[in-house]
Amino acid sequence: MEEKEKILLAQKWVHQLANGINPLNGNALKEDDIVNNVHISRCLFYVADLMGKYSERRSKSNASRNIPFDSSAMRKEEYNYVDAISISAFARELVKLIPENMQTVNYKQMVKWLMQEGMLKDGDPDSEGRVSKIATVKGNEKGIYTESRERGGGGFYLATLYNRDAQRFLLNHIDEISRIQ
Repeated sequence: MEEKEKILLAQKWVHQLANGINPLNGNALKEDDIVNNVHISRCLFYVADLMGKYSERRSKSNASRNIPFDSSAMRKEEYNYVDAISISAFARELVKLIPENMQTVNYKQMVKWLMQEGMLKDGDPDSEGRVSKIATVKGNEKGIYTESRERGGGGFYLATLYNRDAQRFLLNHIDEISRIQ
């Protein structure tokens, strides 16, 4: 499921909750259910509206990016290296370094390139069947590492992070990565 589809589904579910409907089965929630509290319901309507605006803004933003990616227009020297960052957060930071009307290099391209280069691989499915991309030995050598983290509601998940060396490595290979479809 693409990000836009996830946002639209989440927006639909939040809107249903705000209307006192269980989004999983379509049944009305009990009158004394917490989401039927007027303050909670208003908050849920507000969140659903924000999600819609966010999705709209992302669509417009992507449509206005009509110039092909060109790393020479990228302000690499302005990138603020951090100790550890996820690949999606890294990709969002790179967007800030290119002209507004230029196409971006997204995290999916980076992950695909890293897998082709043998630095990431599919991990084992978690308890919910999701498969994380995890660092290989070759990835570890470049500063990519995977750690187990505790999930808020219980359980664990794998987080793959990129240290300063890995961030430098990705920036140095951004042209190659940008050609990945």
